[in-house]
Amino acid sequence: MAESELIERFKRGDRSAFDALVELHRARVEGLARRFLGDAHEALDVAQDVFVAAFRTLPTWRPDAQLFTWLYRTTLNLCAKRLRSRGRVLSMADPVAEGTAAPAEPLDRGDLAQAIDEALEALSEKQREVFLGCHERGLTLDEVAARLSIAPGTARSHLHRALVTLRDRLKSRRLL
Repeated sequence: MAESELIERFKRGDRSAFDALVELHRARVEGLARRFLGDAHEALDVAQDVFVAAFRTLPTWRPDAQLFTWLYRTTLNLCAKRLRSRGRVLSMADPVAEGTAAPAEPLDRGDLAQAIDEALEALSEKQREVFLGCHERGLTLDEVAARLSIAPGTARSHLHRALVTLRDRLKSRRLL
């Protein structure tokens, strides 16, 4: 069943449609949170919070928006909140020199989203397309390769380079 149909069924009161939406997106949300937080148990907690938020948001959902885009952004925001509570996400306004103490003020959601967007903009066009295809749209590498008319090995290489670049950029800003 199509995602949009499940959303409409949920809006009409069919709770089983929401369960189907959770099953459709659960693995990707949990995987994203696990990669971001580095902790499987915290990732499950974040995923649960994401789907509670989705349950509250879906009754007013606009049919022109992609649900996973919203889930992706919400997952990142909740992960950032968890990292802030652990003191791991630092202020971008106060760069930390090697060997100095971390600034006390945490990074807010907008700053983190902006840092991620800037890191994505630093990628080559192909790297960005492959990364977003896999991580935001949930496509397999083979599906992304077919859509971009490139070999699966080339897509794998673009994804690897994108991940290295994103990790390095976010680490240089002390966000990871």
